[in-house]
Amino acid sequence: MKFSLMQSELYKSLQVVAGVVPTKTTAHHLTSVLIEAKEEGQLSFTGTDLDTFLVTTLHASVDRAGLTAIPARRFLDIVKELPPEVVQIESSHGGITIACGRGRFRMVGPDPEEFPAVPELSEERVFAVSAEQLGRLINQTAYAVSTDFTRAEQTAVYVHVVNGELRFVATNGHRLAQASHRGEYPPWGDILVPPKALSVLQRLLAEAQESISMTASKRYCLFNLGSSRLYTRLVDGTFPPYEQAIPGNSDKKLRVSRELFTSTLRRVSVFSETGTRMVRLSIQSGAISLSAQTNDVGQGEEAIPASYEGELFQIGFNANYLLELLRTMDSEEIELSFREPTTAGIITPVVEGERPDLLCLVMPLRLPEESPLEPSAAETQ
Repeated sequence: MKFSLMQSELYKSLQVVAGVVPTKTTAHHLTSVLIEAKEEGQLSFTGTDLDTFLVTTLHASVDRAGLTAIPARRFLDIVKELPPEVVQIESSHGGITIACGRGRFRMVGPDPEEFPAVPELSEERVFAVSAEQLGRLINQTAYAVSTDFTRAEQTAVYVHVVNGELRFVATNGHRLAQASHRGEYPPWGDILVPPKALSVLQRLLAEAQESISMTASKRYCLFNLGSSRLYTRLVDGTFPPYEQAIPGNSDKKLRVSRELFTSTLRRVSVFSETGTRMVRLSIQSGAISLSAQTNDVGQGEEAIPASYEGELFQIGFNANYLLELLRTMDSEEIELSFREPTTAGIITPVVEGERPDLLCLVMPLRLPEESPLEPSAAETQ
């Protein structure tokens, strides 16, 4: 194998693939990148941790086709320090020679035949989604997955189509995020995609073509981005019936500025307990008051204007859960919906004239016996 290309192009492709290559493993070949050069001038780099496969392709000047495997991190370190000139790579038995400028380097690697085979998927069940929408769906849900592997089905994002609407859903049992994109998506099946693969996918979207094609088999899902193809092993299991957990008759609703609510929550949460991070929300006509207190830290309360007409209502939440979901919203206002202090609260962005494409659910925390600080008259005006 012998090929040449610019240092910047080689480094960029290696950076992409190195994102899925494990740094610690007893399987030496898994720490390597597989390089294949074809006579028609196509060059491909493949990296894997066995759960995720990433193949990126580009054009190069190929003098001799071939296949080789090289330790990914060291190869990347060398290429990063090369001058911005043409890099020539030639493989021989058990390694490669790298020539660039006045430098010449030799690296050894494992047998490329030991490298795991990329999954083969029949692209019969395939549909396209825009890179912008796919990035949004991932950003608004992946943070909410569980880290408890005793319930494997909750450690992944549930991807499915409901009446032509593409939905991404994630939950850890204490919170839930449901993001959707309305369209004419075909019936496609239900899959559980691990968040690591979605994190890799997010990094690739910046350089992707406008439309991403998705296809799935029983065990794998393929995201085809044009110059890169990401394969991920799917999580086994059945996602819980999440729609049953969403309260349908929340009669206490208020609207508030997203930025004002977020900044106030950050300030007040400084006084919350380290373990629970609980902040009390006290809602009254025209205002919402946020409060928290800890014996060895102190107490804080701040009231902000809100659109609400009704009786006084109090509920407690984990501040971190609220802040994480608020970071995924960009609307000027948000709507908070409640039923009882012991049932889930729902937070959605306010989109005038349209049904919001994001719904976040958070389970409340049990309020302590003591009452919050009494707000001053100035705070409630």
